[in-house]
Amino acid sequence: MKTEFTGIHHTAFATHDIELTVKFWRDLLGMRLVYAYGSPGYRQYFFLVSGNNRISFFEWHDVEPVRPRRHGDPVKGSFIFDHIAIGVADKNALWEIMSRLDAAGFHCSDIIDHGCFLSIYSYDPNGIPIEFSCEVPGHDLFWNPVMKDLAATSGFLTEPNPVPGQWPKPEPVSEEERIIVPGEGKDFFPEIPDRTPQSTQTSAAEGAMQVHDVMHRGVYTTTENDTIRSVAETIASEKISGLPVVDDNNRLVGVISEKDILKALLPGYTQFLDDPAQALDFQAMESSYGGVLQKSVGELMSPSVISIEIDAPVMKAAAQMDLHGFRRIPVVDQDRRLAGIISLSDIHQAIFVRELEDAPDR
Repeated sequence: MKTEFTGIHHTAFATHDIELTVKFWRDLLGMRLVYAYGSPGYRQYFFLVSGNNRISFFEWHDVEPVRPRRHGDPVKGSFIFDHIAIGVADKNALWEIMSRLDAAGFHCSDIIDHGCFLSIYSYDPNGIPIEFSCEVPGHDLFWNPVMKDLAATSGFLTEPNPVPGQWPKPEPVSEEERIIVPGEGKDFFPEIPDRTPQSTQTSAAEGAMQVHDVMHRGVYTTTENDTIRSVAETIASEKISGLPVVDDNNRLVGVISEKDILKALLPGYTQFLDDPAQALDFQAMESSYGGVLQKSVGELMSPSVISIEIDAPVMKAAAQMDLHGFRRIPVVDQDRRLAGIISLSDIHQAIFVRELEDAPDR
């Protein structure tokens, strides 16, 4: 099963002065402070970089700022961290950050051209080395990775894609082992069912339709071990665009769609590097479909699934679909077992019918 990462959730550093740290990251750089908690002798603050990517700081009073050193300079002895690099939109953003740092008295380097990205280098008040970087247009490392490690002893080290067989195959976590232990900060938040805004709770109590009122319960599903051929047959015969992927306990673990299957026909990174012309042979892409049909669902499915709870208001489901650009999403119960599927068409039709029933005779 392929794991789809969503970014760096957060990094964690240490400071002896949380107030100065807040002034630097929030007030000077402009990052929003999104979470702060603590008690005497222990505090942690989180700043939002972008999306759901955060940088955090523990305040430990006996910590001393690190001795300044150039980013990337080799060191000896115990060591684990060099610097953090934060992405920005373009070189104009680099100039803007440079001007802020200079005005506040923080050292900042000139813009350094690394070929595929540009960077400036500085330090925060704790001595943490910081880099700000922007991509250079025209150099797309996603599609065209660049491998120039002259010290590499084999092609294994410079293969862009995950190499299977390097580690033991993991076993799924059993039901008995699925334990969540309370940690720092748990007491500051109510249980998840209570996080629904009060306005939503009120509207539901007053008769707002819920997902289970309008969803379809009979849903075609597949498992990670099924073949893409079986999925393609179901998609074609039932005229649908994809299938939810469930485990042995009917728990939703992914989704496989026509888009996922067609994406597998596209050339990979190494194909572009080895022979760009051959990689763009569209007839060859179509011809490779037979091989794709032999793959397992687990190889191609999308493991990150947007779903909706069975007792959620239908307009919450509509909002989820609008936010992510979907026309239908799976419905799950509190244990994430698949309960059905709901579409924008289901929601609109149900609301339209209710409006007709409630409207006064004309």
